[in-house]
Amino acid sequence: MEDSETIVEPISNEIIDNGEVDEVTRAAQLEAAKATNKPMIDHLPDAVEKDEFGMLTLLARPGEKIIIERVASVLLNKPWLDTKTYVINTIDAASGDVNLWDDDLKRFAQTNYIKGLQVGYRFKLVTHKGMQIGKKKRGRPKKNPTVEPKPVELDTNGQQVKKKRGRPPRVKNKSKDAAA
Repeated sequence: MEDSETIVEPISNEIIDNGEVDEVTRAAQLEAAKATNKPMIDHLPDAVEKDEFGMLTLLARPGEKIIIERVASVLLNKPWLDTKTYVINTIDAASGDVNLWDDDLKRFAQTNYIKGLQVGYRFKLVTHKGMQIGKKKRGRPKKNPTVEPKPVELDTNGQQVKKKRGRPPRVKNKSKDAAA
């Protein structure tokens, strides 16, 4: 019976390093890279405070802008998702529901500031009018109006000289035969 015995090799606990990164390490690297793009909103005033009765109230009103920093509440360590600026449409103070307009994506959004605070969302007030967090504006930049205008040419009578348009007189495409 000694011939039929099978030899079992012990399994080692070594980590095989073949240059590949495991999924956990890769996810941690991606999260660290994403966190570097996170805008700092710590200096802004909070948009949600407790009133004299201990109830949470939203300090912003409909038509005003609010900045919301969202986190993935179902994942460990609650990683940061995004930070966006919204315009408030309606507020239901009893339930905490807020209907919002996302100016970047041109669509409506909804959140709840009572439940949002419980899962780790941060609500901040916009301090000055042009403040925007989210997508950058696309398109051609505005012209700089501080550039000095070109001096206007005047004729002998003091009238403005008309700018001539088109090809100067006596200049036309000449063929090789005419030049010879």
